[in-house]
Amino acid sequence: MQALLNALKRKLALWREQVTKNDQEQAFHRRRRRRLADWDKSNQRRTVEQQSCAFCDAARDWLAGQWRRFADAVRVTGRALARRFRQWFHSPPIRATRTGGEATAGVFRRQSYPGSRRRRFELYLPRGYKADTAMPLLMVLHGCRQTSVDIRRITGFDRIADREGFIVVYPFVTGYSGLRMRNCWGWWLGSEIAPGAGEVEDLWQIIEQLREDVSVDERRIHIAGLSSGGGMAVAAMVVHHTKIASGAAVAGVPYSESARAVAYGAPGGVEFKPTEQLIGSMASVMGEQGRPSPIFIAHSENDPVVGSQAARNIRDSWAGFFDVDVAKPARTDRGVTEGAPWVHEVFRESRKRSAVETLFIEGRGHGWYGGHPGQFSYPQAPNISELMWRFFKRHPLHSGFRNKSQQRQARKAS
Repeated sequence: MQALLNALKRKLALWREQVTKNDQEQAFHRRRRRRLADWDKSNQRRTVEQQSCAFCDAARDWLAGQWRRFADAVRVTGRALARRFRQWFHSPPIRATRTGGEATAGVFRRQSYPGSRRRRFELYLPRGYKADTAMPLLMVLHGCRQTSVDIRRITGFDRIADREGFIVVYPFVTGYSGLRMRNCWGWWLGSEIAPGAGEVEDLWQIIEQLREDVSVDERRIHIAGLSSGGGMAVAAMVVHHTKIASGAAVAGVPYSESARAVAYGAPGGVEFKPTEQLIGSMASVMGEQGRPSPIFIAHSENDPVVGSQAARNIRDSWAGFFDVDVAKPARTDRGVTEGAPWVHEVFRESRKRSAVETLFIEGRGHGWYGGHPGQFSYPQAPNISELMWRFFKRHPLHSGFRNKSQQRQARKAS
């Protein structure tokens, strides 16, 4: 019996040992399968990561190439701009040894007073120019939507300068702030026409800069302009009345007039300031010592942009301030040039010099009259460039001018 029990115990022990061994083998195989599964998953994850990194590498290479090309373009553009800025801000002086007959591009450097800007200009020295001979200087201002090149082309002053022997400078507005039609001078902005500031001062400082390089007769400095340039020419004559000998305005406006005086600036209808207000603005700048700066005014009766009343207001403000009798012209001429009727009137001040001359033309639009073909030009009309120069020749700067009260007394006595 005891032997049977021992045999059963041995059998039970072997069975338990076999079960434990089977369990261990199954556990081993489970762990092995799990490790294999984890290995497969790890391999799959590494494959995806490798693929993702390959895409990132390609994208990185593409972006690096684009950045290199962009950097090269910026470098090339920067060098070009640097050369241009050096030309603009460090332009060499105009050589006074030239014999003339050609135009030179120049740069006016920004000054420290309010509203000053860097500006470009063209300078024309007449044929036969000599550095040791002082010559008259004429400044010509372009109109809106024009450049200095445009006004130089249509006026034909270069040819007249060769014949008569004077220097011509054509400033370009170059830069401006605020809402304006393209390339307009700011004749209606107080900051641009006040003494010692803005565009009106820049124009005179351009002349001062030129006097360092070319020989200018200081008694024969004249100014003329078209449209907004005409308005700015009038402003320069008021602000610099002791230095500018005489001037001319073509399709221009009076000093201190508002933007509503032109069609583009008055959508609700054109309005002009009263003549008394214009005279008051002139008096606030020139005072009682205001010099009667002679002015030539040219305008078309059919101008759709700046009405001819603007020209009459220039005339009347000049007459009111300088005591010129415009009710009785000293001379009136009428005629027709290439189908354009015109009336030319001369008004004299107390010393019998012509202080104001007007030329009103019919049948032409807004622009320069009698010049060369181009934008805002009407060649079939009296040649106002020739008329202007004749006017300028007769009106050099007189140092011994009398003040307004002396003029009034002289006029009453006569």
